[in-house]
Amino acid sequence: MSASSSPRDINMKVNNLFSGMIIGSLALAITGCGSEHKTNNDLLSEPFDYQALLNAAADGEIPGVVLYIESPQFYFYGAAGMADLNDKTPMPIDARIPNGSAGKKLTALLAAMLVEQQKLDLDQSISNYLPAEMTSRIDNAASMTIRQMLQHSAGLFDYLNDSNGAFYDAVVAEPDSIKTDVFALQFALDQPANFAPGQGWSYSNTGYILTGLVLDKVLGTHHSQAMRKQIFEPLGLHSLSYGGLEKSYGSIVPGYFHTADAVVNTRQYYQNIGVADAPVVGNAEDMALLLKFIVEGKQFSHSIHQLLMSDTSFISTGLGSLLYSYGLFKETINGKQVIHHGGRELGYATYNFYIPDTKTTVAMLVNCNGYQACDDAHNALYQKVISELTQ
Repeated sequence: MSASSSPRDINMKVNNLFSGMIIGSLALAITGCGSEHKTNNDLLSEPFDYQALLNAAADGEIPGVVLYIESPQFYFYGAAGMADLNDKTPMPIDARIPNGSAGKKLTALLAAMLVEQQKLDLDQSISNYLPAEMTSRIDNAASMTIRQMLQHSAGLFDYLNDSNGAFYDAVVAEPDSIKTDVFALQFALDQPANFAPGQGWSYSNTGYILTGLVLDKVLGTHHSQAMRKQIFEPLGLHSLSYGGLEKSYGSIVPGYFHTADAVVNTRQYYQNIGVADAPVVGNAEDMALLLKFIVEGKQFSHSIHQLLMSDTSFISTGLGSLLYSYGLFKETINGKQVIHHGGRELGYATYNFYIPDTKTTVAMLVNCNGYQACDDAHNALYQKVISELTQ
């Protein structure tokens, strides 16, 4: 952070950009300094020079980038550019960043596991799980189900997009305190609903915040412990950790945002945020494998896979042909079905998608986000990657 810019000054310049970052996440090398690591399937030659693509991106507006691609026919894992602009540290392929809303699939997966264990009923009102002093301050709580919250059909006021930057004002004001679901929920209490539960579709991070609190109630402890014991460790996803609460599992790389007169390293804010709508910190490989495991379903029971991935689980968003299940979107891109959900935070972007036709799983991480030059650059990079993989 520039010495000439106070946290409050910076926050005033950026808090109105967050809505664009959240909505944007719905759709889907520095010469001599950058790292260039790649491994290809021995059976096939590389169909496209992804490393050159990464190098070119990191020669432009993007500080650093990591790309992981895996299919039965092809494998690529590469990085370019820098993880840290101050000490010129090259971007490693195992870089860990806050993955934003790409982590919603973890909250949904844990909920599905608890359903199978008969500890959770998705069609129960949230009033059956949460205290009256909380639900009395949430419109339609008595008729709102956990399923609706997970599918964004509950009509909830969004504590991020609808609060005019209040959450981020609070984060910047106290960067060193841990922010969990209870902290985030305060920015959605006593706010009007967008519609009655089940009567529409509107992306709301608040639904996942409330789901996190329900999971805590069911488990009798914070749900991060169950994520570790039931998901991270059994699946061998060793880079994944719960944001803010599991710092001992590794640090995150700096994330960069540009204002008119400062380059802001946003890591100081995100290392203390741990919320169920954006729960996870991790590397590209593990995010790609997590999505693969959920879509293919081989790591889970049939009932869990059906709950998350059956055709009837995906509902209309009202946004063209875009469908939404539990933490995942589905749409047709270039004639091929794509399952996806990315994540955008101030200073970080995650792209995460799976192409069933070719069994291709992909994750791309970038350590800048929230300003036009960077956003345009990493979106163009994503468009090139997905174009190559869906042609």
